[in-house]
Amino acid sequence: MNPLPALPPPHRYLAPQFTDDNFAWHGDCRHFEGGLPCKFWRPCVGCDLYDPVDHRVLIVMLGLHGDMLIASPLPARIKRDHPRAHITWLTDEAHAPVLRMNPYVDRVLIFDWRAAAQLPSETYDAVYSFEREPAAAALVERIPAAHKAGLAYGGPNNTLYAIGEAAHHFFKMNIWNDYRTIVNTKTWTELYFEVAGYVYDAEPYVLQIPPAAQRRVRGLLGAEWPGPRILLNVGSSLITKMWPEDHWLSLGRGLLSRGYQIVITGGPKEEQMCQRLSAALAAQDADGVRYTPLSVEEFCAVAAYCDVIVTGDTFGFHVALAHERPCVLILGPSNGAEVIPKHVRTVATLRSTLPCAPCAHQIGCGGVGGCTSTIQPRAVLADVDRHLQASNDFRPRLPAWEDAGRSPATD
Repeated sequence: MNPLPALPPPHRYLAPQFTDDNFAWHGDCRHFEGGLPCKFWRPCVGCDLYDPVDHRVLIVMLGLHGDMLIASPLPARIKRDHPRAHITWLTDEAHAPVLRMNPYVDRVLIFDWRAAAQLPSETYDAVYSFEREPAAAALVERIPAAHKAGLAYGGPNNTLYAIGEAAHHFFKMNIWNDYRTIVNTKTWTELYFEVAGYVYDAEPYVLQIPPAAQRRVRGLLGAEWPGPRILLNVGSSLITKMWPEDHWLSLGRGLLSRGYQIVITGGPKEEQMCQRLSAALAAQDADGVRYTPLSVEEFCAVAAYCDVIVTGDTFGFHVALAHERPCVLILGPSNGAEVIPKHVRTVATLRSTLPCAPCAHQIGCGGVGGCTSTIQPRAVLADVDRHLQASNDFRPRLPAWEDAGRSPATD
């Protein structure tokens, strides 16, 4: 029988000098999350990672994937004023991966019965609620905080209501169709900043791609493509924002005929549609088409390798903005003023010509779709060409992490 291997020397933080007599606990440390030892499992005495927190903020937003990016500059802005702030973000489990790519968010808390029981026992300096889901907004009333702003639920009428003067515009956007589509001229990012007491000053989206996602996407795309690479993001959370499948097919054929490579993306709901498009276009040029189901992190990475992104008003659009990629935006029921940042000059917008557009809540048709059908593939193709022609010294784009000399294979 082989002898047992020798035990390594005791870790210096587990040495005998730490006794009951010199026990210390830094509950204000950023790395301590409550009911368990800190994430490094270190005694507090003499710990060189002690990072005291002096300002605690809770953001309540279950939202959609795109919402997580739209609001992503806010934590960084908060920490400019409060460098030792600790920011907790309450969200749905499906959208948590986007928040975990934001290094300014200290804790991503999943909205479930555990969080609902835990949060009223926590204390915050500020709570910013951007959530209109009653179950989440109802927590705002019960969480101890020195300052609250945004949306809450309850009161004498058992409804949503606005907290703070700046939240009234945000409140109207969520309940009044004409206000959102006709009166409003502010982006959601501007509104999030206003509710939190800030002025939005073109701060960029925050999206830090994990190295593992970088590596996998690089492998999926294969060898360098000599010409332009175009991302076709066919998915959407709402059927009203979907562009017809035959339009995507016509656009793809036009792009392949120009020698461009196509990368097709979509969510789980669009997987069969993506497979059909991939098969049909690969019959024209197998080397020019790339498709495989991607994780959220991989989807965020693949956009960085593309030269132009074609998308509806959905998560893919905001990923394009995060990577500062030229984009052709297919806009159906949405009001462009709420989604296109005023400082961005790389978005070509094609709007529906239906007389009812824009229409945030589809009060007339019930949301049956068809909102983008009037936008023709030839118009989208022309805008893709214009984006590419804008750079006379065209070369395939690389992500920032590769342009900076950091290879995802070695990160």
